Amino acid sequence: MINLIVGLDSWVIQDGNYGDFAQATSVSFALEFYPIVPLSKCGRFDRKAPSVERIVETSYQVVGQVVHAQEDWWVLDAGILMYCDGKPPDNVRLDEWLEGLISIGVDPFFYFESQAHQPGAPALVYDWKIDKIEMETGPFIETKPKHFERDPEKCGWQEVAKTDAWREQGPYLLHCTRLGGPRWPKGRDRP
Repeated sequence: MINLIVGLDSWVIQDGNYGDFAQATSVSFALEFYPIVPLSKCGRFDRKAPSVERIVETSYQVVGQVVHAQEDWWVLDAGILMYCDGKPPDNVRLDEWLEGLISIGVDPFFYFESQAHQPGAPALVYDWKIDKIEMETGPFIETKPKHFERDPEKCGWQEVAKTDAWREQGPYLLHCTRLGGPRWPKGRDRP
C-alpha cells in the first residue's frame, strides 16, 4: 500500500477537470511530477531499487527508472508511475535510473486528454482514497507589481473536509492511500 501527499492547485478544479475533492472518498487520477532540481543518474554501483521518500509537503526524494520517454513527456517508475510534462532533460533515456528531489501533484489532465492516447503510453491512472485534505493559509502579499504570493513567513496548513476551489485560493494537500492501478483512463482503450 502506498500513501502519498500530493499537491492540487485550485485552477485544476476550476478548469473543469475534476470536481471538488472530499475526505473519505475514492477518486482516480494520474500523478504528475516536476523536478525541483534536475534529476541525476544513479551511480553505477548504487542500489537500484525504486523509492519515494517524503521530505516536506509534496516534495519527495526519489529513485526511479525511466519507463517511457517521448519528445514532450516522460514517465518515471519510483515504485509508483508518474509523468513529467515537457521535453525530457538530456540525461533522460529509456531504462535509465535517476534520483533526485521532485514535487508530486494531481494530473491537471494532460495525461487524460492527450498523453494516454499516444502509442506506447503506459497506464498511469491510480485509484486513491482521500484520507485528509489541507489548504494553505496565510495572507497574500504583492511580491512585484500586480503579482501576489502567500507570505512565506505566515503560511501554514489547515485541515478542511473538502476543497472549495471556486471560493478558496488553495493550494491543497491531498493525503492519499493508493487503492488500485495503474490503468488507463475510464472509457479509453489501450493506445
